[in-house]
Amino acid sequence: MNLRKIYQPVLFFVFLAAILLLSDISNRKKTSVEKKENFDISVIHWIDAPAIERVEKGIFSALSDNGLEAGKNISVSFYKASSDISMLNSIFKQVHTQKPDLIFVTCTPALQAAINHIKEIPVVYAAVADPILVGAGTDASHHLHNVTGGCLSNDFETMCRIITENAPHIKTLGSIYCPGEIISVKYRDDYIKTASEYGLNVKFFPANNASELPDAVLSMVTSKIDAVCQMGDNLMSSGVSTLIKGVTKANIPYFSFNERPEGTPMNCIVEIDIDYVRNGYDAGLQAVKILVDKIKPGDIPFNPPTKSEVRLNPEIALKYGIQFSGETRENAMFVKGEKEPFVSKQKIALVHFVSSPDCNDVEAGIFHRFGELGNNRDQDFTMDIYNANADVATLNDIVKMVSHQKYDLIFSTVLAATQALSSKITDTPILFTVVADPVRNGLGKSYSDHIPNLAGIDGMIYADRGVDLITKYLPEATSLGVLYCPGEMASVSGLNELEKSCREQGIVLKSIPVNMVTEVSDATELLCLKKIDAICQLPDNCTIPGFMAMVKITRKHKMPLFCFITSQVEMGAVAAVAGDFFQQGIEIANMAIEVINGKSPSEIPYSRIKSIKTVINPEAAKAYGLETPHELYKIADIVIDN
Repeated sequence: MNLRKIYQPVLFFVFLAAILLLSDISNRKKTSVEKKENFDISVIHWIDAPAIERVEKGIFSALSDNGLEAGKNISVSFYKASSDISMLNSIFKQVHTQKPDLIFVTCTPALQAAINHIKEIPVVYAAVADPILVGAGTDASHHLHNVTGGCLSNDFETMCRIITENAPHIKTLGSIYCPGEIISVKYRDDYIKTASEYGLNVKFFPANNASELPDAVLSMVTSKIDAVCQMGDNLMSSGVSTLIKGVTKANIPYFSFNERPEGTPMNCIVEIDIDYVRNGYDAGLQAVKILVDKIKPGDIPFNPPTKSEVRLNPEIALKYGIQFSGETRENAMFVKGEKEPFVSKQKIALVHFVSSPDCNDVEAGIFHRFGELGNNRDQDFTMDIYNANADVATLNDIVKMVSHQKYDLIFSTVLAATQALSSKITDTPILFTVVADPVRNGLGKSYSDHIPNLAGIDGMIYADRGVDLITKYLPEATSLGVLYCPGEMASVSGLNELEKSCREQGIVLKSIPVNMVTEVSDATELLCLKKIDAICQLPDNCTIPGFMAMVKITRKHKMPLFCFITSQVEMGAVAAVAGDFFQQGIEIANMAIEVINGKSPSEIPYSRIKSIKTVINPEAAKAYGLETPHELYKIADIVIDN
């Protein structure tokens, strides 16, 4: 046998295969890099406060501006410790085992816990005053290899300058501080140093927790001080309302470094607040460098403190004999009654497709925010409100009417109204809310590349957190049920999200279609007869008006009912991970102010609803034969008391 004749063809094919493999290496490498387009991100909050919500908004705006969008190429898990150290440590142990691609943390205690628990996963912090103080590094450029972030601080320099220049009779200031909070102690020391440079004296009154705060406030306002000038820390983020009550009752001049609670007027003379959105945005940009540009966190310097926003209230200042100079007014971002968002009277329309609690909450949030900024309806703006009551023909008539009215700005709620308006009106800014999956439903190519005159906040459910909540009640659950409306694109998008979340947790989702409200009762009966452990109901235009019937039928069958709307938990569902639509109204009003002041909607990326609340109804749980887990009482934002 001639072995050469056998080996020559074999060797030829081996050689050819080697060439092909080598020539394809670059493509195979490229594929492996491109495949990692989806990132898992965990967001861990120490406290739940308006300031932290603004930080979160900034983070996701930065990610979106750079092509990283929740629901598209990033998956986000949110955690909050509610100022509970044991809860915080438990969260980090859980997140460590999940090994996300990146972890965002807010506030100093969360950064401290991250340093203790997370050694390799990239950590990006925000809303932290001094990372060096808690062991994150020796300076901004020399720090832990897996940690970076953006700092913030009280602007004592600006406040002391404003007081000495505009109120020279004020010499002694009072402030609460928290001895057990490392950053509060640092702020106290910085405050004393800066105040002394301006010839001011500061008296401090200790409070270690919320229960000690009322006594500390009383001691402060009854002591020999000329004014209260309260610095910000984690205790005051949640306890500032207690301070405001004491100061108001004592009728003493009040200056503040704290963000006011939502719904409260500006009752201080000067308010110097950190630009928390900017702080979050800077942290988000650092995350982009890590995830997209593949830069190591240790090579990214810590960002310096974010700039401050100065707000003045001349009316209250005048009561205490204080008049602001022209320079002080000019440098302020906001001067109540003078330098406010609406420079001219605005003609605004609000178009609802359907009446529902979430849309009503958005409307209330818009009016609240405009009023909070000193803009009165009919005096500073007009708002014509239209409602199609779920009738498409009526909606089309409304769109025709609105298109001929020459409004300065149009608000819309839910997908149907937004699609109808944007298809006919191209020269007026339209700002939407409660719209599920705007990109998949034709309102743009991405959250940053969208219809030029359109911007807004989506209403996508947080399906992952909803399924997680159910498994806390039913840890052995293997199958869930849901009704959905096949003719409603938002409902179909929600179904896709819920199916994905269930699949990731090894849970089967069984769905039944409904096309009209009258079908909800029969469909619920049928769903209860299926082999499922609970119903996790999506919000849509069929089941929202038919939800009370779902409660009655599921109670009869002892089939636990979960949802995604707060009002439905009040109606008798077990629990929900629900969007705070009043807060979404506030957010869309802020967006409107940007547009009124000249910013094009095309420059504003679509964003996700930021404020999410866990709502539980322990009595409803009992009616379904369930006990509410003890841990939920700690983390729930709202506990329905029947």
